[in-house]
Amino acid sequence: MENKIIYGIIAIILGILIMVFPFISSFVLSAIFGIAFIILGIYYLVISSHTWSISKGATAGYVILGILALICGYILFCDILVFDLFVSVYLYVFGFMLIIAGIMRLFQKGYKKAPAILNIILGIITILLGVYAMMDPIYVAIIIGVALIVDGFGLLIGEY
Repeated sequence: MENKIIYGIIAIILGILIMVFPFISSFVLSAIFGIAFIILGIYYLVISSHTWSISKGATAGYVILGILALICGYILFCDILVFDLFVSVYLYVFGFMLIIAGIMRLFQKGYKKAPAILNIILGIITILLGVYAMMDPIYVAIIIGVALIVDGFGLLIGEY
């Protein structure tokens, strides 16, 4: 229980900092994700050397994943706009998934219509957030900041 309170407070503070300093926070988040992808790429390359005797196909897969992760990490580390593009594409995909899930629930027997319609509305809102994120990188920082603040309050009141 105490950890949730600490995590909630940290999430709220990070959310506020990201919203107050959007450019710096976007740069820092892009660099963190870039470093994470670089570490993941190195990890896959190391694993590929250990799987050679077991499976040549798995080794080839790990090498390909490692090289792709290294390239993505380098791009994310060097170009902040790529991070914003990834976030906006994620919002588009997630929004369409919500809409499709809502439509499927509308036609399934046994489900109430109100949650399905709410699912469709949330999908449309998520797609609109993706549009705003694509137009201006500041919106990405605001979206991430608001999400952290909401999650932080959810942790503080014990909903998560």
